[in-house]
Amino acid sequence: MKLKLVKEDDPILLEPAEDWDFEVDGDPNELIKEMSRLMFLHNGVGLSAPQCGIKKRIFIMGNEDELIACINPKIVSLSDNRVMGEEGCLSFPGLWLKVKRPSSAVVSYQTIEGVEKQEEIFGFKARLFLHEFDHTIGITFTERVSDFSLKIAKERRAKYLKKLRKAS
Repeated sequence: MKLKLVKEDDPILLEPAEDWDFEVDGDPNELIKEMSRLMFLHNGVGLSAPQCGIKKRIFIMGNEDELIACINPKIVSLSDNRVMGEEGCLSFPGLWLKVKRPSSAVVSYQTIEGVEKQEEIFGFKARLFLHEFDHTIGITFTERVSDFSLKIAKERRAKYLKKLRKAS
């Protein structure tokens, strides 16, 4: 299995994904390993199956020291406190947006073994989970900001890419 990142204009990013069925879909280990390889290759900290062209509710987050696979994730509750933070996305290379998200959340998901897990997460981990969770329901981080903010960020990215092309 050799996965590739889908580009920002791929319609799969706007479609809700389907639950992973352990009986029908089998063991997710190979998919998780390949997603990890791809995420680390692109220096990411999170990656969803839809970003790899696979319409399943699975994502990974973390780093080589601690990698968490979240299968069939759910949001149990969100804090009322919202915080602005900068986010990027492997499917939107070079695009950085300030996104307002809950500072904490209670979430549940299945592990690679299919065990249901529930936990309260805070700060960056909550932001990361919510960003990747959005991918599983067909929402991208560009939909979490104003049209004006998105326009400015895209202009900033275009200038940066132009400068890179001149330098090479």
